[in-house]
Amino acid sequence: MAKRAAARAAYLKNPDPLPVLEAEEEEPSLKLSPEEILEECAGEPETDIGNGRRFVCRYGDRALSVINVGWHGYDGARWKEDPSGSIVRAWAHRTAEFIDDEAIMLDCSEDERAAIDAGRLARERMRAMGKPPSTNDNASEERLKHLEELIADAAEAEKERVRLGPAKADWVDELHETLAGIKARIKKGRDAEREKNKMIDATASWTDKDYEEYGALEKHVARMQAVEDDRSGRMSSRHNHAKSSCSTNKLNCMLSEATPYLSKEVGEFNRDLYAINCRSGTLRFICEEIDGARTWKARLDRHAAHDLITKLAEVTLERDASAPVFERFFQQVMPNADLRAYIQRFMGYCLLGQTSEQCLLFFYGAGRNGKSTFVDLMVEIMGDYAVSMSIDSFAGDKRRSGAEATPDLARLPGARLVAASEPEMGVQLKDALIKSLTGGETIAVRRLNQDFFELEPQFKIILSGNHKPVIRDDSDGIWRRVKLVPWDVQIPEGEVDRDLPRKLRAEKAGIFAWMVRGALDYLKRGLMEPEGISAATREYREENDPLGAFVRGACIVTGRDEDTETPLDLFNAYQKFARREGLSDFRQPTFTKRFPDQARKSWVGEDGAMHMFRKGKRSVTIYFGIRVKEEFRENGDHPPPPYSDEDWPGDLP
Repeated sequence: MAKRAAARAAYLKNPDPLPVLEAEEEEPSLKLSPEEILEECAGEPETDIGNGRRFVCRYGDRALSVINVGWHGYDGARWKEDPSGSIVRAWAHRTAEFIDDEAIMLDCSEDERAAIDAGRLARERMRAMGKPPSTNDNASEERLKHLEELIADAAEAEKERVRLGPAKADWVDELHETLAGIKARIKKGRDAEREKNKMIDATASWTDKDYEEYGALEKHVARMQAVEDDRSGRMSSRHNHAKSSCSTNKLNCMLSEATPYLSKEVGEFNRDLYAINCRSGTLRFICEEIDGARTWKARLDRHAAHDLITKLAEVTLERDASAPVFERFFQQVMPNADLRAYIQRFMGYCLLGQTSEQCLLFFYGAGRNGKSTFVDLMVEIMGDYAVSMSIDSFAGDKRRSGAEATPDLARLPGARLVAASEPEMGVQLKDALIKSLTGGETIAVRRLNQDFFELEPQFKIILSGNHKPVIRDDSDGIWRRVKLVPWDVQIPEGEVDRDLPRKLRAEKAGIFAWMVRGALDYLKRGLMEPEGISAATREYREENDPLGAFVRGACIVTGRDEDTETPLDLFNAYQKFARREGLSDFRQPTFTKRFPDQARKSWVGEDGAMHMFRKGKRSVTIYFGIRVKEEFRENGDHPPPPYSDEDWPGDLP
């Protein structure tokens, strides 16, 4: 025994490495460069639709709008719901701000750049050619005539100068003024002659081809000026659009117009029922066939946006991680090895998205038994995959109308574990809801002020408390779903470790590995419900419906009219059965009043088929189609004799 205990302790410190396969290589994805993204966005119109497509171009791989839920942003590990807008709306801000950078991309197209280059070259050529002569027009002819007049006047002034002679000292002022005027006329004539010669020389140097070239150059310059004006207008318009796009209304419009390109249904997320997201990556459980035998293994893949996973377990996967404190705690509060193995398989089952077991666990026991510590720990490890709900969601008398909002249930898409605790004494479980939630069927749910969407349950339910909720429905449909797990060990007050939750949180990686082993064990063998849970659940059922337990355990329902019992015989048999099973004791009037309700149900007969019995009359009340097992008959009790057609009235209820 000592060796086995030592071996067990050594294993807890260093368990076998978790068998996890390496991730498969992924094909590289093509992504646009920042320059290419800017070019794509610059080509969009300056409208709300254009802004919506700008958002898609920049952040379409990281933002999705979930119908009737809201925006989600990919944070590198999961698609995270963004009710505050801290993720997606911040991206809309950046998209609007980037619009200003698009102006530089509107500088010129290749054709426009060529037109500008051609215009600049043309302008330089025009400067080299000078202004083209235009002597053939009326203005030039008049100028030439005026110049000739000035030249002729200068010739006359030369003659007058000769006649006047050089200036003398004894000239009066009038003669000096006359000489100055003559010199001015001569100067004007010489200037006019030079200008006339230039006009004549230019006219002689420009050919028709020169004029054609100059006209073509003028067109290039005009095209350049038009392109530059258009470019300036475009860039100014884009700057103004960038500024207006930063307003609240325009940001709302941007996201609204991006929605058609980025919409997903709730059911499109978390589709891989054998994958669970953790900090280390996406853990997938895969089935392989080796020599005809199915083998389940785990593989850790990289996080990928295309997996469309919205949840993340707040834990890393460490193959060699151990959890000795947790193992000791769990063994202390749950000493039965079969129950511990069952709970481990169930917690592994909680890592999966399948709901084929169609069951819920009810952890029952008095205080200081570790059940709350255990559940809280599982919820913390599961992270986003776990949802803590009020027991009122599953129990109580309040019923919702079909059109009423279900905000508590609307939190459950993608969840794998739902935990609720502490029902009050005598509270009634919502049987129909439990059957619906654990049945695997889609459920219509909606948030406040939103439309309905379809919820496909992937979650498993764990209820826990010191009081068992009442279950009125005695059908197998509800009782095959409820699994009562007794937590019978109560830790003495003086031995309670107040620091235990912190110690257990420090072993989250090892506990997660324990859950993964439970999942592999479940996939290999199923839940394998131990007798301790089956017996506790049967007792729970009998407590809720002792008369139903009596029919199942002390009677045989055949549905045949020849099998009959009187109410007194049934009452006597019930008393004997109740004494043996420890069930509630009824007085005969109470039994007689309540037993007819059992005739409205179907029961499994000896042949495995479902049968019903019924209440009728001869001279006294008789139940037809049922008989008491011999071991529960009081001495002297015998079933009534078979009836004849004459005994059967036509107005039996």
